[in-house]
Order: sequence, then C-alpha cells, then structure tokens
Amino acid sequence: MDAKKALNIVAGQCSKKEYCSFDILKKLQRWELEEKDIAAVMEFLVKNHFLDDTRFAEAYARDKHRFNRWGKLKIMQMLRQKRVPERIIERALSSLPNEESDATCLALLKQKNRGLKEEDPYKRKAKLFRFALSRGFDYETISQCIDQLQDD
Repeated sequence: MDAKKALNIVAGQCSKKEYCSFDILKKLQRWELEEKDIAAVMEFLVKNHFLDDTRFAEAYARDKHRFNRWGKLKIMQMLRQKRVPERIIERALSSLPNEESDATCLALLKQKNRGLKEEDPYKRKAKLFRFALSRGFDYETISQCIDQLQDD
C-alpha cells in the first residue's frame, strides 16, 4: 500500500471515531509502510487534529466509566496498554467525578450481591471485593461501598 492511500484510509477512520496514536501507528506498521511514510502520515494526522491522544483518553475514560461501569484503575491500565502518556491519563481520570464512581461501585455490588448464592458472610464479602477489584475500583471505595451495602 502506498502512503497516500494509507493516509486517506486512516484519516477517514479517525474522522469517524477517536483513535490513539499507538493504534494508528500499529495499523500503519501492519500495512508495511516505510518508516518515513509512517512518520509523514502520523505528522499529518496530528497536525490536522485527526489524531489527539488527550481527546482520545478523555473520551475513552468517560465512555468506559459511564457505559462499561469501569473504575479508574482499570481505565488507567487500559490507557497504559495503548501507550498513552501518564500526564494525559491523569488529566483524563481527574475529569471523572468521584461521587459518580462511588455510586457506580455501590450499584454494581448491589447487583452482584443479589446474584450470589454464598451463605458465609466472609466468603460473600471476599467475592464482592474480588468482583469490584476486577472492575477497577480502588480498595477504599470498595470498602466504603461494602460497608454501606451491609448497613442497608
């Protein structure tokens, strides 16, 4: 594939959906473009605002938190896998409201608690804890939500 065709394809994709630089870079490398062509395409995409890691990270964090109900730790881990810089990750995570995170964790734990058949309260609490950890919530938030769940 030549550089012009690759540029047209990835520019079209970036205009429809947010992508991070790492995803586009990998795609261009899979198409076996030369390094100078890859650099030129990436420069064009960034310069013309088709590609913006900050915009991607904020949209990704917001959508994963709202729709997939992920905690900040899981979102952070996934953004790191996409090679988004730490300062951008921190900015994206700070834009998420903490109160909404607590409410999301509590709602997930209530739903999970209803589905558990475990009678032993310690095993039940451990299962809830592991579940919330797998969703990316921190220990403090989980402890508060489990305490609140047990009070109700």
